[in-house]
Amino acid sequence: MRGAGLFVISSFALAAIACSAPPPPSVKAPETPAAVVDPEPVQESTAPAAAPQPPSAGAGVVRTSVEVPPRNEPTADDVLKLQKELAARHASSDEEKLKLALLHAAAGNLEEAERVMSTVKNRTNRMLPYMELYLRRELGDHPGAGKLLARLEEEDRASTGFAIARAELVTRVRRFRDYAPAESDRVAPGGEIHLYVEPTNFAAQKAGDKRTIHLRYEWALLDDHSTVRPVPAWDEAPAEAREDRVTSNGPIAEFYQSFRLPLPVNLAAGKYRVRVTVTDVIAGKSDRHDVPIEVMPVERTR
Repeated sequence: MRGAGLFVISSFALAAIACSAPPPPSVKAPETPAAVVDPEPVQESTAPAAAPQPPSAGAGVVRTSVEVPPRNEPTADDVLKLQKELAARHASSDEEKLKLALLHAAAGNLEEAERVMSTVKNRTNRMLPYMELYLRRELGDHPGAGKLLARLEEEDRASTGFAIARAELVTRVRRFRDYAPAESDRVAPGGEIHLYVEPTNFAAQKAGDKRTIHLRYEWALLDDHSTVRPVPAWDEAPAEAREDRVTSNGPIAEFYQSFRLPLPVNLAAGKYRVRVTVTDVIAGKSDRHDVPIEVMPVERTR
């Protein structure tokens, strides 16, 4: 029995070993080696690389690029065309007509500018007479331009008023605004000062084509305390040295006068002002101007 038992156990152990042993390896057929092919040389592409695509902004949205065409600057003809349209659209506007006339004049269309100017009904615009003056002169109407200029100057004088435009110490006077200014305001006692005076916007008395102006002059010497110091040579000057009455065959636009004024010999050293007063006798208006001078001390000899 013991031998039988051992047989059984051995048989069972053999069976268990047989069941747990790995299967024998399968025999594989030998692999056929693949044919060896020489690689073709890689050719580099000369085409530019494609730009990377921007990420999609979302479903249904495709980004696009817009090229803005170059901007053309407006020309003078474009501006003139636009103003023509505005003047036609606002036919009752004198302002738009005046703008159109100005643009025509700037473009050299003088006759068309004059035609447009003639359609302006309200003549109170201050630019109108100056435009008319320019057009008349450029179109060859010099007599008309001269009369219009004289009228404008008279209106300017009336609005601005009579005044002394310049009063300066000089050494020599040639003509209107052509003089040599004095290098210094210093003068010795008993010396002489030369004064250039230029009045403006003076009235003129008309008699046909003639114009007459009438101006009167006065001088005074003031010290540094604004006290008037007597100067006999000035106070006793004759009437012909104190006034101008000038007649011309046309408007007088420019006028000047110069004076040589002697100083007293006993004048003390110090700073003074020469006050010149000019009166427009016809208009009944006056203006004055102070010119500073310095009287130098007299050097005494020992």
